Amino acid sequence: MNRNRIMVIDDDSETLKLMINQLEALYDTEGFSSGEDALEALKCAKGGRLPDLILLDISMKGMDGYEVLDHLKGNEKYRKIPVVFLTGMTDEVSECRGLEMDVVDYLKKPVPGKVLFARIQHYLDLYSDTGTKGQLNEYMLEALSSPLTPREHEVAKLMAEFRSDREISEILFISMPYTKKLVASVKEKLLIEKRGDIRKYLI
Repeated sequence: MNRNRIMVIDDDSETLKLMINQLEALYDTEGFSSGEDALEALKCAKGGRLPDLILLDISMKGMDGYEVLDHLKGNEKYRKIPVVFLTGMTDEVSECRGLEMDVVDYLKKPVPGKVLFARIQHYLDLYSDTGTKGQLNEYMLEALSSPLTPREHEVAKLMAEFRSDREISEILFISMPYTKKLVASVKEKLLIEKRGDIRKYLI
């Protein structure tokens, strides 16, 4: 059975080495010290196999994390790869900017090993074809005139489990105001007024 593939992008050599050492026991892990090198590696991916998840630092020399993310989201081939910002930037403005760019999470360094593994596995399961997305009718979602972003898809999945805003906030580790904004956006795109109406998008 193929192991999930994780790409780590961080220009701090010590952090990069530590991350690879932590992750390679469970995942096929590849590290890059610059955004430019990582994007070039994606173009030349062995056997065309792309990473299942990318851990991306924000503050880097040359191309920073935001620029790397722009390139990923602007390419149809790469835009569905879940990206997690792993950064020392702890201010609210940086975090909101990252979340608004559709990263699936924003983890602040240093991240305890158990927390890191739990978050990674959560997103691998969520975005895997064999993961936990079965409750939603993906064909109906793909037919939407305004497709859900990856973050909105996460929220829609939890709404389909009839989770409250508070539960969604806690499960996804995002603020309540941002949770309410995402829930409102999902309802608008699904053309539903009440949360319970999401039943029509269930298999």
